[in-house]
Amino acid sequence: MTIRIKTTAATALIVAALSGGVAHADMDSARDALSRNDYSSAVQQLNAVLAKTPNNAEARFLKGLALARSGDTAAALDAFNALVADNPEMAEAWNNLGVLRARNNDLEGAQAALEKAVEINPQHGPAQENLGDIYVAMAQGAYARAGELESDNAIARAKSQQLAEFIGGGMSAGSAKSGKPTPPAVPNVTARAKTPVEVDTSTPQSTLQSWAKVWSAQDVDGYLSMYSPDFVPDDGMSRSAWAAQRRARVSGPARIDVTLSDTQIDRRGEQALVKFTQRYKSNTYQDRESKTLLMQETGDGWQILREGDADAVDFTVAATSPTQTESVDSQTVSEAPPADDAPAPNPADTASEAPPAQTAGTENANASAGSAPAQMQAESQAQARQAVEQALEDWAEAWSSQNVRRYLNAYSDNYQPKGGTSLTAWAKSRDQAVKGPAWIRVEISDIQVSLLGDDRAQASFNQHYKSSTYEDRERKRVTLVREDGGWRIVRES
Repeated sequence: MTIRIKTTAATALIVAALSGGVAHADMDSARDALSRNDYSSAVQQLNAVLAKTPNNAEARFLKGLALARSGDTAAALDAFNALVADNPEMAEAWNNLGVLRARNNDLEGAQAALEKAVEINPQHGPAQENLGDIYVAMAQGAYARAGELESDNAIARAKSQQLAEFIGGGMSAGSAKSGKPTPPAVPNVTARAKTPVEVDTSTPQSTLQSWAKVWSAQDVDGYLSMYSPDFVPDDGMSRSAWAAQRRARVSGPARIDVTLSDTQIDRRGEQALVKFTQRYKSNTYQDRESKTLLMQETGDGWQILREGDADAVDFTVAATSPTQTESVDSQTVSEAPPADDAPAPNPADTASEAPPAQTAGTENANASAGSAPAQMQAESQAQARQAVEQALEDWAEAWSSQNVRRYLNAYSDNYQPKGGTSLTAWAKSRDQAVKGPAWIRVEISDIQVSLLGDDRAQASFNQHYKSSTYEDRERKRVTLVREDGGWRIVRES
């Protein structure tokens, strides 16, 4: 029988700077080779990328695709099996693994992979449809076998034939009887190419509007280009795995409409905190949520640095001047407004009312008195940031020395493990993870601390973990609270 399985359209390349310039050029060459159906050249270019960045999930995904389209199902299966092992939350990889298993006549394995894809992302339309096709194919096979085992069971044979015609486009009775699926179609790398959408990143407001526009137009390359190379996903996912996931979710639905309202923009130097209400609607799903983007001004315009809930995203730079607030929907801008609604006085109109000139000594005394609180506050904030950095250094050192007691003591009693795990179960699993390897080395660098109040802070940093069995690098973000005279981690991603 013929199983007509559709895969996601997550098959083009990410234009954001995932690697260096050379790797970027190799990815562009691979994209061109895939569009020309030159699979051997595509694999060669992707191998060059993976030699420099072996954990690049997008390059690994595309290599598996190229192998599948070239007809090397065994190698493609190896590629996607390894990809889901390293990126177990990548629904798109599970979906394509299901396609390949079906091609290899492993319907049970295909079912397991597709059910995993749907479990990770219930709104993954292609995986849902693929899974439905697998169920139908398995039912057709069962009816065919029932007809063979019972020669007088005409109903089973009729059902088998009807399903065979439904899923196979009118296949012969002989192929229906065999119950062996023929290879499904491999996705076309240019199947959902979109016309690029013009974007304007000159201001935070225009960047936000362009972001919604390219998302609605399903211009994936344009969408991903809105994000900074320093963008950090909020769920601990690697940058490349996040990009591969977003590529599939943006390109997958038949249509998408994103509208924004209640927008408020706070400016702090070269950063902007953008809060808004987002309404998302596609042919398979719709929702409405409050969201926050942290944008950074660059030489090429504004780009997205962070994305998430309002309580999870904040400035990563300290305030050095009054924050500007812009309510985009009402087109009003204010900066440190007066206490009442009266217009600010014109200096020329009030010059005659100025008090007599002060002596230099009086001016200096007043200046010192006025600046003292600000200076004390700045010193206090600097000390707090330094204390947070030291707490993180101590945490990394405890992890490296495999001192479980000190490692767990770096976490607050109010720490919230991901995935709904209880604190007791989490502590037990971390005890095993810290003590298990023969040795561990954890190095952290580029620590950026943002104070969220007197007793709360958020920090992001580069983490290099290496043990006797495993090694990785990632950009990490933690939230800390001040308690018991020190800073402890209360949230981690």
